[in-house]
Amino acid sequence: MKKIITIGIALLLFLNHTYSQTAGQVAATSAAIAGITYVAIKTSQKELSKEISQFRSKEYIIDEIIGDVGEKVVTFETESLASDDSGGIISVAFNCDEVDERGLLLAFFGDHRNQYGVASTAYAFRYIPLEKAQNLLTRITQVKDDNKKYMSDESDVNNVYIQFEDIKFVLYRDNGENIRVFWNGFEVIWEKTAYNRTRRRLDKWFK
Repeated sequence: MKKIITIGIALLLFLNHTYSQTAGQVAATSAAIAGITYVAIKTSQKELSKEISQFRSKEYIIDEIIGDVGEKVVTFETESLASDDSGGIISVAFNCDEVDERGLLLAFFGDHRNQYGVASTAYAFRYIPLEKAQNLLTRITQVKDDNKKYMSDESDVNNVYIQFEDIKFVLYRDNGENIRVFWNGFEVIWEKTAYNRTRRRLDKWFK
């Protein structure tokens, strides 16, 4: 009898542990995809890019960065730094003195591959506080300069990989300098012109 009771308790503990793991995995999956917006209606990339940079970015800022303000009146500033109408990265500068937050908002825009491998047009935002954003852009530029010869020796063969938190960057040359960015199911090209404009205008905007 004692043996049967012991086996029963062990089985209950195992089932409880398994359920907890499954619940945690479901919660993590839901949280991971919660910030991604899929575009159901077919629209032009240029119109969608404008919508993201001018309107959806502000929605993200008030919901996710500023948060609930109750009866208070809160002022904040945004400036679109660089946009890629064909899909890639849209950069927006943001400042709000009242919540002491300022920095760079990156909108990843284009094909997104979900956990089942299905690709659909989508967008999502990744906020980087100012000092971290400036350090990241400086680092990317420095790595590009330091490895210019290596990447030029074998175009589209020699790659340089760096990482910032959950964002991964692969630098390479293929008819010019390229930055391929991987984040949260997105794989996009950060065009040279858009990248340089983001770096230059971010510093200028916060002077």
